[in-house]
Amino acid sequence: MGFWPSGEPKGPQHLLLVALRLWKRKLKNFMTWSIGGLSALPSATISLSCAMMAGCTPQNHPATKIFLGSCSSVRLGDQWHWDEVRSKGPDAWVWLGDTVYGDAQNFAGMSLLGGSWKQASPQFLRKLYAIQKKQPGYAKLLESGVPIYGVWDDHDYGQDNSDRNYPHKVESQKAFLDFLDVTNNSPLRTREGVYSTHTLDNGRIRLIFLDVRYHRTPYGDPEGDFLGEQQWEWFSKVLNTSTAQVNIIAGGIQFLAPRTSFLTIPVAESWSRFPEARRRLLSVILASGVRSPVLLSGDVHFAEISEAVCHQIGNAKAPKRRLIEVTSSGLTHSWGTEGWLVEQMLFGFLSIPGYQDYTASKIVTAKNYGELQIRLDEPEASMLVLIHGDDGKLHVDNNYYLNDLSGEGGGHWECVGVNRD
Repeated sequence: MGFWPSGEPKGPQHLLLVALRLWKRKLKNFMTWSIGGLSALPSATISLSCAMMAGCTPQNHPATKIFLGSCSSVRLGDQWHWDEVRSKGPDAWVWLGDTVYGDAQNFAGMSLLGGSWKQASPQFLRKLYAIQKKQPGYAKLLESGVPIYGVWDDHDYGQDNSDRNYPHKVESQKAFLDFLDVTNNSPLRTREGVYSTHTLDNGRIRLIFLDVRYHRTPYGDPEGDFLGEQQWEWFSKVLNTSTAQVNIIAGGIQFLAPRTSFLTIPVAESWSRFPEARRRLLSVILASGVRSPVLLSGDVHFAEISEAVCHQIGNAKAPKRRLIEVTSSGLTHSWGTEGWLVEQMLFGFLSIPGYQDYTASKIVTAKNYGELQIRLDEPEASMLVLIHGDDGKLHVDNNYYLNDLSGEGGGHWECVGVNRD
C-alpha cells in the first residue's frame, strides 16, 4: 500500500492521533493548499498545458493512445472508467499494479489509513481475477481486442508491502499471467518475476515493465535492491538494444518521489527506500542513451507528474537531461474518497520539506486514470499526458516534445528534483 506501514497500530484512535499531530505540526503549511488540490506548486518544468501552447494542435496528427491506471478493487463499488476509456479509442491499456486486492481482510471497513491484511492464497487471487474479467466495462474492453499489458504491485502479488519472501510467489505469478492472457509458450512463463517488454506502433514505442516484488530484499537495508541481478541484466539489455522512439518504463511504485517516512516512521513505498538501487536505476536508464525514456507508476492513490533534472557525473559539458514520471493511482478508491480530513493529512504529508522537489503538476486526489497521446509523425514528435478524474474533469494536461526528453548517454548520472535544480 502507498502511505501506511503494515504492522503499525490502526483504527479510529490511531487515525485521530495522527490527525492531531499533523494538524499541530502542519497548520501553517495547510494554508498553502487548497481543499481540492495544491493551490500553488513551484516548478521549473518547461512543459505546458497543450491549450496554452502556441502551435500545439495534436488533433492534426494521429496519436497512439495508451491508457493506464492502478489500485482497483472488485469489492469497492462501480468501476466507472472502462466505458469511458473504450470510447476514447485506446491502442493499449496498462495496469500499474494492484489490479485486485487479494490480501484485504474485512475489506468493507478498510480505508487507506487502516484495514487488516493477510497473505493472499493463489486460489483467492484467481477468484478475484475472474470477477474482474467479468466486470461489464472491462469485459467489453477485452472483447474489443485492445492489447492489455501490466505489472503487479503488493496487493495482487499477495501481501501488503511484500518482498521476495512471500511464500506463494510462484503460484501468484501463474495466476497474474493467466489474468493477462499470456500464452503458455511465452518466455514470461519460465521467468522468475513478471517483468516484460512489448512494442506498439510498429516498434516505435516500447513498453518495459519492472517487477519490484519478486526479488525485492526486505526493507531496512539501505543497500537493498528491488530487481535482483538477473532482472538488472535483462533491463540493461532491453535498453541498450531498443530502437524505439519512446521507451516507457513502468513499475508498481514511484521512481522519483523522495517520500518515505513521517516522523521517522516509514509510511510510503518508493524507490527511495533503497537509495543506491534508485541511483543505479536512473543512471542505467540515462547512460543507455535510449530515446525519450518515460516512467510510469501507481500505488499511492493519487495522480501526479514528477520531473527530474539529471547531469552526467564528472562531465560538466554534457547537457542536462530531463526525466518525467507519470503516476496514476486510484481507479476505485483514492485519497479523495476518504473524506476531507484524510485528504488534508495527505497534503500535510506532502508538505514535508523536500517532498515536493520533483512535483511538476497538481496532485489529483479524485479517482483517476491516465492517458498518453504519443504523436511521432508531427514535425516535432510529442507526448500529451492527461489525467482524467471520476468527477468528469481533466485534471492534468501537459504536453512534452520528445526531443526534450532525449539526450546524450554514457557515463554515470545523478538526478535532482525539478524544483531544486
